[in-house]
Amino acid sequence: MTAGRDLGAALTSVTIDLRTAVALVLSLASSACGNEAATPWVSPIAFDTMSVTIHTEGTAPVRLLVEVARTTEQRALGLGLRPMLDPESGMIFLYDSIQPGDAGFWMWRTRIPLDIAFMDSAGAVLRIFEMQPCTAVYLRGCSTYEPGVPYWSALEVNSGWFEARGVAEGSLVELGGGGG
Repeated sequence: MTAGRDLGAALTSVTIDLRTAVALVLSLASSACGNEAATPWVSPIAFDTMSVTIHTEGTAPVRLLVEVARTTEQRALGLGLRPMLDPESGMIFLYDSIQPGDAGFWMWRTRIPLDIAFMDSAGAVLRIFEMQPCTAVYLRGCSTYEPGVPYWSALEVNSGWFEARGVAEGSLVELGGGGG
């Protein structure tokens, strides 16, 4: 779900406690049996949450509750493995420095279609892509969604969420949820 160069570091540094590992195995087993509603999905990595407000041209600002991916491990997992995403939720990927335009996102092990918006340091949306789950066994079999422009953050939401709310290139994403 995050820039490919984070994968190696994440795979070598992720540690999962026994309770989290058991929850992940139960979640995967439950969804494999078509019983997703019976066992709530539990992330193997903890994420903070925050509100964001998105200002669009010609419409009222829209709010969204997002999980925050700041660390290499959080960015590598992203929304991968989840059976669903609440309708007014998403994940924001924050970086300490500018990311090159060829540092893309993948959908390997992601089970739900998503949209992604790449933003500059002021929160202005630079590019938006629709992303489909990748069913390939190996990461190299999945497409990478590269914005082609440098970016400071990226926001993933359910597929169609941006279009339904008028979010487009040039919209402004405000962290912390103010201004609504």
